[in-house]
Amino acid sequence: MSVDSAKVPRRASEAPTLSLALESRPETLTLVRGMLGGMAELLSMDPELLDDLKTAVSEACNNVVLHAYPDGAGPLTVSLNATDAGIEVVVRDQGVGIPREASSDDRIQGVGLPVIRALADQAEFRACPGGGTEVWMVFPGQRGGEPLYERPAAPAPDDGWREQLSGDAVVSVSPVELLSGVLGRLSRALAANARFSLDRFSDVYLVTDAIAAHSTAAASGPRIAFAISAGGRRLELTVGPFRLGSGRELRGSTGAEDARSPLELLSDELKVEQADGIELLRVLMVDHRRWPGGG
Repeated sequence: MSVDSAKVPRRASEAPTLSLALESRPETLTLVRGMLGGMAELLSMDPELLDDLKTAVSEACNNVVLHAYPDGAGPLTVSLNATDAGIEVVVRDQGVGIPREASSDDRIQGVGLPVIRALADQAEFRACPGGGTEVWMVFPGQRGGEPLYERPAAPAPDDGWREQLSGDAVVSVSPVELLSGVLGRLSRALAANARFSLDRFSDVYLVTDAIAAHSTAAASGPRIAFAISAGGRRLELTVGPFRLGSGRELRGSTGAEDARSPLELLSDELKVEQADGIELLRVLMVDHRRWPGGG
């Protein structure tokens, strides 16, 4: 499928339903596909659409991993917006870019562009101001007059919190109710990379479920951000912004052991930090299990 850039509409929203920022490393594809799977579950997405979405977006991200940064890894962002018209995805990097002829020549091989064009209803490849490449894709919202997913509420404007956080994966999502599947999927993928034991890996389910429940009740607005860092059998989560005083809701009012939340029981550290009229939740999980042979 050829692309006439003059007929491709501009992006529908500068405030996406979800945006993910990470480094372009080999494990990037696992994280991106996990994010897409979590979103698809929450939106009850058609399986065929999800397959097309995963394949095309993975090809765009794989191009970044393989070609954008010849000297190593670099920034990669994936933004997704779910509208009545379809699923809109933008993959951006700050690297060397796609060769000029790739945008119009399907014979260019090895960068996944023909695959993206075959699976997306619309696609555009363009240079970003200041360097890098942007791959813009739109996937259908209907088939035979029937919707292919449940459209979420319109996303809130970008509040800038994603840019204030750092980690192996940094996400902004709106509405807040969509946090649950994405936070859980990404946290488990990074916990696996950090070599969590099976028992401690199971604890990640409970902790991220508790964070998602707290976020739905206590977020300070209709958009929320989180960052995950992992390595050396450690997983660190930062989530916010929350309304002031909501951190007290994380603890049982009696102080009794059986009244404590899963966050307190299963976290090695649990902190609520206040700044600029909001709260941030910071959670540390460590796998203390000794591996066979003392490793």
